[in-house]
Amino acid sequence: MVQKTAPDRATEGMVDYDDNSLAQRQDTLRNSDVIFELANRLSDLSGVLNITDYGCGPGQSAVETVRPALEAWRKSSANKQVTVCHADQPGNDWNALIGIVFGKTGYADAEHAPQVTTSVGTFFDQMVPSGSVSLATCFAASHWLSSPFRINAPNSVWFADLPEQAHLQMRKKALQDWSTFLKRRAKELQTGGFLFVSTLGAVPSPDDPNGKAVSGRGVYRAFQKVTASMKKDGLLDAKTADEFVFSFWFLSEEEARSPFETDEELAAAYEIELVKVGNKVEGGDVFGAYIQDPADYARRYCGFAHAFASSTLRNQLFAPSCSGKREEIDRLETEFFRRVEALYEEKTNTYAFEQWHLRVILKRK
Repeated sequence: MVQKTAPDRATEGMVDYDDNSLAQRQDTLRNSDVIFELANRLSDLSGVLNITDYGCGPGQSAVETVRPALEAWRKSSANKQVTVCHADQPGNDWNALIGIVFGKTGYADAEHAPQVTTSVGTFFDQMVPSGSVSLATCFAASHWLSSPFRINAPNSVWFADLPEQAHLQMRKKALQDWSTFLKRRAKELQTGGFLFVSTLGAVPSPDDPNGKAVSGRGVYRAFQKVTASMKKDGLLDAKTADEFVFSFWFLSEEEARSPFETDEELAAAYEIELVKVGNKVEGGDVFGAYIQDPADYARRYCGFAHAFASSTLRNQLFAPSCSGKREEIDRLETEFFRRVEALYEEKTNTYAFEQWHLRVILKRK
């Protein structure tokens, strides 16, 4: 795994994450009943009951992922030891997360305080002891690739709009990483334990590039428009901008299932309970309620985009385009998101953040 050095960690330093992670919290809350039910089904497992949340992030969504499992186990397994592990990269804001866990909106109250641990590393490696996890969760994180991906694609900063050959090259990398992620979790799960993954997905669409409609396409096309304008204005290095692509991949159902059909190790490790990309989230615009005030709508989208994209852009687009000095990177970042906000204020829901969610539930054999 090469995701080791700070400039390569795509999600390190996510800024104002908790204040701008509405979509992530909504997805977690939509799945609270699923987490509760899976935890209930695990109540009879022997030994310690553990939930480990991979790619937990620093915000309230990490708490809301864990809470339903703890509620289930308090009712069904009050006499068993329960532990929680939050797992993420070194750049996660761990102080913020622990503050929330033990704060007013957390789950670790005085009466029902599970043992809380953290695991710092990458989920493309093993992060906790073998056979120690009862319920593994991963929300809005498994789509990130194990290392930065660069390819000459001047007209796209994201995978869905890449030219066919570039798209196929990146797809191969994405499927390899998905298989690695699944194999690492198989080592960590108890026999009978569950892995529950929820992230953005893609659905067949013959009218879209590469035959798929992909979550988030509006936001990333806005990023492409801003990148092209800054390149044209000489603010970004042309070669760097032409080769930059966000290093993630939102899987379709077929892609999510494919490792189990081609890899005997994975087929032997898991029983598939669910692999499905649902219908587009109702409303089709995460900030649609604010569209009557274009300036407010634009500020919200800019904050949301800044929270998850800033570190990738700083490390892989802005820094290579300038001297690498912090003040120069800051200047490019400020200008980039100024243009993003202006674009949303002018075009509003032309660049709406559409969502199709992939859900995967696997049982360890």
